[in-house]
Parts: sequence; C-alpha cells; structure tokens
Amino acid sequence: MTRLFEPHIHMYSRTTDDYEAMSKAGIEVIVQPSFWLGSPRTSVGTFEDYWEHMITFETKRARDFGIEHFVCISVNPKEAMERPLALDAMEAMKKYVDRERVVAIGELGYNLINDLEEEVFVKQMDIAAEKNMLMTVHLPHNNKPEGMRRIELILNSERGRRYNRNKILIDHNVEETIEKTLKFGMWAGLSVYPVSKLSPERAINIIKKYGTERIMIHSAADWGPSDPLSVPLVAREMRKASFSTNEIERVTFYNAYEFFKQSPRFTWKP
Repeated sequence: MTRLFEPHIHMYSRTTDDYEAMSKAGIEVIVQPSFWLGSPRTSVGTFEDYWEHMITFETKRARDFGIEHFVCISVNPKEAMERPLALDAMEAMKKYVDRERVVAIGELGYNLINDLEEEVFVKQMDIAAEKNMLMTVHLPHNNKPEGMRRIELILNSERGRRYNRNKILIDHNVEETIEKTLKFGMWAGLSVYPVSKLSPERAINIIKKYGTERIMIHSAADWGPSDPLSVPLVAREMRKASFSTNEIERVTFYNAYEFFKQSPRFTWKP
C-alpha cells in the first residue's frame, strides 16, 4: 500500500467522519496550517482559542484514528487586512510558535494581493527567520502569477537574504507558478481541490513535466467543496498512469516528510 502524508488540510472545518475515512485510506500524518474561521474575527482571543484548539484538541482527535497531527501557526492572508487586529494577533502568536507540534509559520502570503497583506506576510516571514522555522506560503486563489511575482520581489530584495528557501513551502501552485517555485529552491505544494485549484489530471501533468523532486500533493480541504482524500486519489490515478511506487510515494509521502522533518518539533518518524 502506498504511504500517504497529507501536508495541508484544515481539519478544524472537517468532521470526525473525515478522520475515519482518511485513516482507512492509509493517511499516516497530517499538517494543519492556520486558516480563517469562515467569518470575520472580532478579537485576538479568537486567534488564541483557535491555535490552542489545533495544538491540543485536533492532535488528540487525529490520534484517536491513528493519525499523527502537526500544526502551522499564523495570521492567515484572509485575515491580514484588519488593523489593528492582525498586528495585535501577530504579537499574541509569538507565545504559540514554540509549542509542541508547531512545525512551521503558515499559511502566509496573499489573498487579494495588496500592501496590507504584504506587511503581515513579511513580518511573519521575519518571525520564522528569527526562530529558524519553516514557512508555508499561500499563493492567492486568483492571479497566482502576480502573487508569485511579489514573492519573487521579496526574495530578491536585501531583506530576502535572511530567508532560507529550503525552509519555504509554496502551496497552491499551478502550471504558471511551479517553475519559479522550484527554480528558487523552494518546495512546491499542488492542491488537488475540485473547484478553484487543481484536478488530479492537472497535478499529474505537472509532475510529468517537472518530475517528483520537492513536489508534494495535498488537499487543502476546508469549508469549501473539497476532498480530504485527494492525496490517496492522486496516488491511485498515478498508479493508473503507470508511475512507479517510488515516484508516487515521493509526492504523496516522502517529500512532505523531508520538508517537515527540518523542524525539531516534527517528532514523528516513518
């Protein structure tokens, strides 16, 4: 059976039935980046309760189904424009980044692609750099090439020298962004998500063109029409397309493991 690692899923928005199905499908490990709550937050306390919930309750809920669970902490791009709330939340966030099971700062990045979002993005990148932590970066749902262009400007700036590109995972790549992500020495997430992201066929075509190094499949499953079984689905479709077991496991397990094991708080070993 192909080994499976889900490196980007928002289980806060999923049911216990999803854990049951993921466990039966053979998913061994998941990483849950910080997300928005589906409606606007009203206080810093809502961030703190959410982060605490992920670190404690979701870790236990996953373990009840034989799944290891790790967390990324951030002020998500969809919440980055509120002032002073987003900046205050970033200060509160510093109490959580050293907690057990917190393996990265993320999701960071862009939603609408503007300067307010970029301010929060870069400040959180600086926290990650100061702590020598991993980052998971969110390419925007719309106009991903423009989001990638602005990330490129950050990385090429004087400030960008402080960011270790081997510790950056760019998520939600598509055909127009994957080459730059890999060229810059970063890791690439392919989100297999039924409506606004990639189909299994598009993801597999990207893998055929660019190979299996530094690329990982995930579902990004959340409040929207999404599938928490996207990783095993892609593994099956790759088998049908005559990929080798080694090639399949690179993108559905081992690349994610190699990326996250750079964190000392990613304590699980296969």
